[in-house]
Amino acid sequence: MKDFAGAPADLRAVLMDVADVAVDYDAEFGSRTTYRVGGRCTAMITCSTLAALSAVLDRVGSRPIYVLGNGSNTLVSDRGWDGIVLVLSGEFEQIDVAGNRVTLGAAVSLPVAARQLAAVGLGGMEWAVGIPGTVGGAVKMNAGGHGSETGKWLSEARVFRYHGHGYELRSLSADDLGMRYRSSNIGDRDIVALASFDLVPADRADSKKAISDIVNWRRDNQPGGQNAGSVFVNPDNDHAARLIESIGLKGFKYKSAEVSQKHANFIQATPGGSADEVFDLIWLVQQRVESELGIRLRTEVRLVGFDPDRSSHLRGG
Repeated sequence: MKDFAGAPADLRAVLMDVADVAVDYDAEFGSRTTYRVGGRCTAMITCSTLAALSAVLDRVGSRPIYVLGNGSNTLVSDRGWDGIVLVLSGEFEQIDVAGNRVTLGAAVSLPVAARQLAAVGLGGMEWAVGIPGTVGGAVKMNAGGHGSETGKWLSEARVFRYHGHGYELRSLSADDLGMRYRSSNIGDRDIVALASFDLVPADRADSKKAISDIVNWRRDNQPGGQNAGSVFVNPDNDHAARLIESIGLKGFKYKSAEVSQKHANFIQATPGGSADEVFDLIWLVQQRVESELGIRLRTEVRLVGFDPDRSSHLRGG
């Protein structure tokens, strides 16, 4: 595991006077993901206002940046990552309701949003109760499940777009963002600040029951423990879990990592295990499915700090 204690002096200097910001150098990163394995990062910067985030982005220049929400959908290498991790709080955790229009900060937890919106009689986001991420990640990945997805309800998002060596805050519609199955045109360096959704009036009791049914279904059909949810995107007209199970890999163990016995599209990490071994198992599964079935699965999980060529291949590059 790499030591990032010696953060560049110029980074420390440009951040020291930014208001509403907390900076932790040589910070825990992998342990803050839902896999709970992996190394550290050069700096973790927590921004509590839009102005603070804008100031930080103006000052960090072209340094690599990763936005960390609830830590789902992320795997960090054991050696860590020489980059800046952004954490959004404060203003970015706000939920504002005006009629059927709802504006959610990028750091709002999807399960929290689903329950709070149902409680005020707004329907459309019940599905989000089963997604252990935040609004920013949901917009970027067009997260979805149970017959719906983010792009169906998204009106617009405010996104810091990266251009060359700087950022520009833009208001973009769902069409502008190119929302498609588990993807959008939001780049790896772009940062979602907030998003607005046009929902529909709904009976509170009906929404509460829908949420309860989703929670129960996921409890019965998906594993708990250290994982990042679904590893691979479902191919057209099929399911990644079915493909993985069909070649006998359900329950397959590789060192400290395992294909879940409960759901073959989940890969579990062992407490105290290795992120690199999780990565190697993801690679093994992808390669076996491709060689035996002729189908290349692509990962949903964002792979941070690993070999770029293998990571690109896993993500469909």
